[in-house]
Amino acid sequence: MNDDRERDEDSLSDVWFTNWEQQCMQHLDSEPEYEGQLNSERDLSTQKAWCSFQNAAASIAQLYKDRLQHSSSLWVPFQTAAGTVATLYKESSDSIRRAGELGIQAGYQRRNKEMLNWARKKRRYIRREDLISYLAGKALPPRATPHHHRSTPRPLLLVTDRHSPNIHQSNSDLHHHHHHFSETNSNNTLDDNLHMFREALSLPVGCGLKRQRSVELNTFMAGEFARHSKRSPPPASSHSPPPPHDVNMDSPTHPKRQRFM
Repeated sequence: MNDDRERDEDSLSDVWFTNWEQQCMQHLDSEPEYEGQLNSERDLSTQKAWCSFQNAAASIAQLYKDRLQHSSSLWVPFQTAAGTVATLYKESSDSIRRAGELGIQAGYQRRNKEMLNWARKKRRYIRREDLISYLAGKALPPRATPHHHRSTPRPLLLVTDRHSPNIHQSNSDLHHHHHHFSETNSNNTLDDNLHMFREALSLPVGCGLKRQRSVELNTFMAGEFARHSKRSPPPASSHSPPPPHDVNMDSPTHPKRQRFM
């Protein structure tokens, strides 16, 4: 009996919609399937990432081999290796961006289709609690709750060490000093290596299409270095002086610090 009633309501549901509403529903139904595009983009991104990784790994291995055979001309193999690593990063970033855009579109499309199908099957009026529970993805609470049991929450016990606060403070200071010293040394080495990496990308390799792609890759990486360098640094500790606001990577007058990772 209930199934017959639902079928009768579905057959009469189209009568409730105006011509403009039917045109809107047809427009939604004719949209491209973003879910399938997202799956295809995911597979394509995986293949591109694997190919870029293979090229980068092969270039690094070739650079290792050429260190003994052509010790006087290692700059070109180093440029090739730097270009393949930068290409791996660029294609990965583009894949993440495209997948994110398609994912948002697919999510909106799925939500619109679910709400449209729901509106087609429901009556003319939709209860507010039904709509909120649908958007939240939660079931409606039971309507009748005759018994309410109130229980007193148990207090939380905080265990603290009151005997040796100075010991903990001294250990923390010692650990911070050691960490800051090792981090400063690693930052100096990292900045030097990144500067050489950027220098290898700044000089175009080859001619024609290969040279144009090298210029585009250098422009992309320069923008990425600039974008990451603008990110706010972590809050400085009270035991160390605040870092300078403007740091020139190539200037020897400023202390170098990690800016790109």
